[in-house]
Amino acid sequence: MQRRNRKMVGGWLVVVLLASLWGACSDTKWVQPKSGGMPYEVLVVGDTMDMIRKALGRDVVGLPQHEPQFDVSTVKRGGLNASLRLARNIVILDIDSGVFTNTRIRYEKNKYARPQMIVYIGTPSLLALRHDMSQQSRFLCKLFERVESNAAIEHLKTHRNAETEKQVEQLLGVKMWIPEDLTASRKGKNFVWLSNNSTANMRNIVVYRHGANPDVTTFTALRDSVMQSNIKGETDGMFMTTVQETVSGIKIRENKHDVLIFRGLWEMKGDCMGGPFVSHTVGDITAEAFLFAPGKKKRNQLRQLEAALYTLKQ
Repeated sequence: MQRRNRKMVGGWLVVVLLASLWGACSDTKWVQPKSGGMPYEVLVVGDTMDMIRKALGRDVVGLPQHEPQFDVSTVKRGGLNASLRLARNIVILDIDSGVFTNTRIRYEKNKYARPQMIVYIGTPSLLALRHDMSQQSRFLCKLFERVESNAAIEHLKTHRNAETEKQVEQLLGVKMWIPEDLTASRKGKNFVWLSNNSTANMRNIVVYRHGANPDVTTFTALRDSVMQSNIKGETDGMFMTTVQETVSGIKIRENKHDVLIFRGLWEMKGDCMGGPFVSHTVGDITAEAFLFAPGKKKRNQLRQLEAALYTLKQ
């Protein structure tokens, strides 16, 4: 507990003050410091051969430029000092054949700061690590992605556009947290487009209801049909389309529902505009985030918008 220095008149005042402060401190729980660093930064300890750094530094799928999944910095084993311990994401590698017979991974939350994720990787040798990282790297990336997504959702909880959320619910019958900067809206039939309306760094979310349950083969046609009708340029010959060869899709289970997630690139036919998108489809409802941010990094912005998609509830 921090106390301001004050000049006291009379020794008895000092005694009374210290006694009251001692009682107050004894009833107060220790509060962890706030973690340091930016979203999607990871500090790796003891990775002398850069195997973990390379696993975390692979390109993000669905962006128009090269951006790593995580921004990785490294320190030697024993270099995790008091300030570095406050990093938001940490990986600690321990190579010891006397302790480990195979590669093991465990993790710990909020040990030194909050929010924080520390992952411990124990392995008997570099050879074992090289063999096992081909399988474990996906788990490691997904773990940190979920940590950062949860942090973004927690931030969104107190930085929402409640009025726009009501409009979405009234129009489509679904609940979803909308980022507070998306103040502009345009409605269509079973469709709403939300945007911050920036010309240089445009962040967007669209939500629409459709009669089909798309899969990887039918998604592009469905998306193009909806976007061509609702997101046009200056003329009718300008409209949003999907760059089909860039689209990838997966199915996950989230909040007791199957969620289809598609990623890829979009472009405006007849105009020099484009960027990345990610969409979540639950039943006959699709929520999509897309960016137009020429010349700027897009990974963090798109992932922050995607965090809002995870709040979609029918």
